[in-house]
Amino acid sequence: MRWFWAASWNLPDGGTSEQALLPFAAANLAVEPTGVTLTGPNTGAVAHTLKSHGWVVAANLQPAASAALLGCPTRMRDLTQAIIADDLVAAVTQAFHRIEAFDDAADAAVAALSAWIVQRVPPPSELAVRANRLLALVEHDQTITTLRDAADALHVSQRTVQRVAHDYIGMSVGEIIRRSRLQRTLEHVRESPTESLAGIAAANGYSDHAHMAAELRTITRQTATQYRTAARDPIH
Repeated sequence: MRWFWAASWNLPDGGTSEQALLPFAAANLAVEPTGVTLTGPNTGAVAHTLKSHGWVVAANLQPAASAALLGCPTRMRDLTQAIIADDLVAAVTQAFHRIEAFDDAADAAVAALSAWIVQRVPPPSELAVRANRLLALVEHDQTITTLRDAADALHVSQRTVQRVAHDYIGMSVGEIIRRSRLQRTLEHVRESPTESLAGIAAANGYSDHAHMAAELRTITRQTATQYRTAARDPIH
């Protein structure tokens, strides 16, 4: 797993909250009271309407795990499928009912989800390990901006990188690079609320503010200013 995340909400009767789940170059496995869903790589933000009260705990999966659970991530682009896992739902639900403090309940729920995934994902192949490394390199190294850069960083051919990206991540190398740059940019926007958007665009490799704004609006359906405002008022 790349990371886990959890959230809970308790809205007034009849109230709703529209949440935009930002896309990563990876699959997401989520557990809610109503069941378990597995979402493939998304090309844009996913709208999710929260109602009444509830919780969710989820895992952002390594490419090796994505391929093991999805079969072919490319075929699951922008799709979500239900997973029959009553035992997992029961274990996570018990954690939230048994433990009052949210952080402690989330830790117990994550432990249950992690154990469930480990039982179902076999040891990774050599190509799967390369896929994990490819995604990590692109996400953390801003100097990787082309297919050639990615191949050089992995010490393999460009064809191998393309195959790994397709078979294990479900995106082209170019898409992974652009998605990773956007995620770094959004993090920069969240963590630097007073810095100019033009400065943030330049720091993250965009040709200008307009270039960043257009990409952010296409993927998140928000302007940079709207995203910055929404980031100040997250759910629990």
